[in-house]
Amino acid sequence: MLDVKPVLKSVLKSAVDRLRAFYERRRRLAIALGLAALGSIGFLIYLGFSGSGTQILASVKVQRGVVSKTLSATGIIKPEVGATVKIGSRTTGIIHKMHVRVGDEVTEGQVIAEIDNRELQALVEESGAALKRAQIEQERILVSYPLQIKEAEARVASARATAEYANLSYKRQLELTGQKLDSQNNLDSAQEKAVTGRQSLEAALAALHRLEEEFVRQKDSSEQTRIQAEASLSSAEIKLSYATIRSPMDGVVSQIAAQEGETVVAGLQVANLITVMDLSRKEMWVYIDENDVGQLQPGMRVDFRVDALPGRVFIGRIHRIYPEAEIRDSIVYYQTIVPLTKDDSLALRSEMTTQCTVYVENKEDALYIPNEAIKWIDGSQVVFVRRGGRVEQAKVRLGLRGGENSEVLKGLVEGEEVATRLILGKDVTSAMPTAARQMQMGPGGGMGGAGGGRPR
Repeated sequence: MLDVKPVLKSVLKSAVDRLRAFYERRRRLAIALGLAALGSIGFLIYLGFSGSGTQILASVKVQRGVVSKTLSATGIIKPEVGATVKIGSRTTGIIHKMHVRVGDEVTEGQVIAEIDNRELQALVEESGAALKRAQIEQERILVSYPLQIKEAEARVASARATAEYANLSYKRQLELTGQKLDSQNNLDSAQEKAVTGRQSLEAALAALHRLEEEFVRQKDSSEQTRIQAEASLSSAEIKLSYATIRSPMDGVVSQIAAQEGETVVAGLQVANLITVMDLSRKEMWVYIDENDVGQLQPGMRVDFRVDALPGRVFIGRIHRIYPEAEIRDSIVYYQTIVPLTKDDSLALRSEMTTQCTVYVENKEDALYIPNEAIKWIDGSQVVFVRRGGRVEQAKVRLGLRGGENSEVLKGLVEGEEVATRLILGKDVTSAMPTAARQMQMGPGGGMGGAGGGRPR
């Protein structure tokens, strides 16, 4: 029969050990929490009763200088309009040779790719032969027709002479017949010859006019044929030039969409092969919140930085503000364009994100204090200033508020020492209303902001 006593004994011992370890952990936790509470209470007591006077921990002097009101925004580096060109092919064929790779620098007019041009070359030769035939035909017309016209003119002259002689003979024969010196038969014969002579002259003149008119028509027709042949040859040569792709500008190859051996099919849309970018022509698109865009004007200074070049500050000026809004994450922005110099464009890359500071307003030789010296006491802005060995509250009237400094219009003079960090004494905290003290209380019960003896 199985003996259960050792088993029960082991189980009970294990349970007792676990209970002992649990209570030991609870005891240590309670001690730690108690020590922490005592330390907090002591710290609060120290803050509350360390002294009744306000103590300055850090201070600066009131001075004169430039106060700037600024806006912060985010921008993106983009190529200027026209700085990126997508080069395509207007002819169909196999890419015979690709002369560049991504990142290569190219110059205007440089051959960057070639497409198989045998068919286009044959078309050029055919058009050239047609032009040669048109030129030969035009030369033949210009030479032969003037000769034919001269022959026709000679026939007209001969017919005119014959007609005039026949007319004179008829007149003489008419006189002789009227005097009964010759027969009627000879008169009739002379009359017939005169009529025949006039008709021959008219025929010769008609033939001359026909040749002259035909010469004009043939000359115009041959000229038009030659012009058409020249146009066909020019068109064929232009199509042949499409097979040799050249860079339209100086720049860097940023993208290649096809390689050697691939077939390019030209349709309604030109097939893009190579993209060339002018790296010296960039601009920055700054996105301004709709609440701030009313403060901007062209010409305002913009300082910006990029993470890729820490410590370097770039400077530009607003060129234009686009009228159409752009909505991002349900926030309305207006795109502002800032052109970049050539050196800045070469130092930056497209699509880089920038952190921008727009200088909305500047004041020269203004009396100013840092913003961290301005404290809120009883709902008012005050400054703690050291005067005659004592720390006093000074109510100031502020002017232009900048990102780091604020202009002082009244309440301080140049050279006075104002506190940036301090511990407020009882003389300040006791004068604060209950509601104001509650507003200054932090989540742990200690005084935050400008009260409670906390360093500022």
